[in-house]
Amino acid sequence: MKKFVNHVDHVVYLSRWETVDANIASLEAVTGARLERCERRDMGALICVDWSAGLEVVAPLPERTAANGALCDRLDSHGEGLLAVVYGVADLEAEAARLEAAGFAVGPPMASDPIEPWYDRLVLRERFAPSVMGSWMVFSQIDYADDVVRFVDVREAAPAA
Repeated sequence: MKKFVNHVDHVVYLSRWETVDANIASLEAVTGARLERCERRDMGALICVDWSAGLEVVAPLPERTAANGALCDRLDSHGEGLLAVVYGVADLEAEAARLEAAGFAVGPPMASDPIEPWYDRLVLRERFAPSVMGSWMVFSQIDYADDVVRFVDVREAAPAA
């Protein structure tokens, strides 16, 4: 398995429920990505991800709950758009301890759930870190199966001169 370390893993966009289909269609048309969908009722959100493209769209489900309240509040205060940068680290708990020692609040550990369609292709561990420049920051330790993120060796992919 591979993971991003000291590197952006992916970005997360926030969408309203009413516009999530159009927003995903637009993102897919512009990037060529294909986002997989997973409705997480326990989180009160629809999560749509293309792991290889590094793109995620999150939309709170129509009913406001304790679980999706922060997403609803963010939509009310900032509207749709960039929500978070997910930043890969080598050791999630060591980074959390470093931030806490420096006086920053860090969120509780989050992990994949077997209901997610990508569950067997990666091991996801994340924690909310302090916000940066108005965007949420999430530290991650996501271990990807070898065929999930596409890397191309440019020396091999370049046409012969």
